[in-house]
Amino acid sequence: MYRISFWGSGNVAYRLSIALKVAGHPIPYICGRDKESKEKLVHILNKSENNPHNIEEITKSTNDFAFLADSDIVILAVSDDAIEDLAITFSSIGQKCDKKPILLHTSGASSVNLLSMNSSYGVLYPLMTLSKVKPVEFKLVPFFIESSNKEVEKVLINIVTSLGAEYRILNSPERLKIHLAAVYVSNFVNYLIGLAFDLCKPNQTFLMPLAIETVRKAFLYEHPSLVQTGPAKRGDIKTIEKHLKLLEGMSEHKEVYEIISNLIAKQPIIKTKQ
Repeated sequence: MYRISFWGSGNVAYRLSIALKVAGHPIPYICGRDKESKEKLVHILNKSENNPHNIEEITKSTNDFAFLADSDIVILAVSDDAIEDLAITFSSIGQKCDKKPILLHTSGASSVNLLSMNSSYGVLYPLMTLSKVKPVEFKLVPFFIESSNKEVEKVLINIVTSLGAEYRILNSPERLKIHLAAVYVSNFVNYLIGLAFDLCKPNQTFLMPLAIETVRKAFLYEHPSLVQTGPAKRGDIKTIEKHLKLLEGMSEHKEVYEIISNLIAKQPIIKTKQ
């Protein structure tokens, strides 16, 4: 059990703090500038349904970083651009305190070295799209961890294990590659689904089985190109022309359709292992 405080009250802080509280870790403080979202998260963390281990310490809201110094761990669940400045601020506060909490960030794209002015630090990166509106089973979330030393590494492993999740130790350059790949399979796919919604409302829900099967099938083989289908793959020019005609006046949709269709048509055949 670790006393874990957060700077931030956005999507990652929201979901991760609740999961950690349910797993038995006290959350002493939620710190940040957004008063409304911060206090809402504090209220949720103090609900009995999120405290199955009957933790006596309640969660409090603060905008004073100094309060967090009494925690075992402080997690910076903030935008990438804010990490280094907050780490510097925390370091200056920590120099005045006897206790030296472990400082973590949750970013996939930011180096662990942004925290290096602190004595003990690391990365706890959940490879999952997180939002306040939809709960997630953290036992299904892979974590990528990095640490300043073996003691911090052990703490990170204990945290992930308490969530029932899997982990892999990965350095910052490799984690950045994973983050970039995640943008393709999550953010870009979500954007394309939005374009699809525009085209077929009110029948968009019928696309769900197809979307699920497409992703499932893509991961069953050595490379998704082996199961690529559709008019661009087949070279079905007449169908492509019909689609483009439907997209007249929808410049964004048409541009995306043409770019991706051309890339699919040029995609090399991946040879399978014999």
